[in-house]
Amino acid sequence: MRYSFIHPKPKKRLDQESRILAIFLLITLLLVLGFSAFVYLKKRSMAEEIVSMKEQTRMLKKKSERFKNEIARIERIAQKYEMINTNNTLLKESIQNLFDLVPDQITLTKAILDREGLVLYGVTPSKDVYNYLLLAPLKSVFQRNVTTFYPLENGWWRFVSVNEGSIEAGSEVEE
Repeated sequence: MRYSFIHPKPKKRLDQESRILAIFLLITLLLVLGFSAFVYLKKRSMAEEIVSMKEQTRMLKKKSERFKNEIARIERIAQKYEMINTNNTLLKESIQNLFDLVPDQITLTKAILDREGLVLYGVTPSKDVYNYLLLAPLKSVFQRNVTTFYPLENGWWRFVSVNEGSIEAGSEVEE
């Protein structure tokens, strides 16, 4: 028995509004998943950049330390150079002063200057000339003076003067 004169049309499972709603939900879900994937990839990329930046920072700190050490080494070398230059200037002046002390009558054949003192070898016309013209200035500079004389055939005297304990020796600059 039939109650209808037309054949029933098959019903769609989703009507037009439900289809639009399902498409909207699907697009929203895809956008959320895409955004989540984007955020995850960016987070991972930034974590890798942070590790890279930390490595670069560590390398730059090492380079900075090496440069600081190199600068300190160069400054020490410069200070040593200045000290050596000053000592050389003082030594040059001391040698010049030493030769200025020697009178024209006395001839030096050898002079040895070191930290302990001064040793002079030379020839003098007499012991008195040596004692008055050279020994007196040497006594003012050195604490201990020992002179040995040897007579020569021509009447002059060969001498060896050992002068130790410079008055300035206690005030030397420590290296």
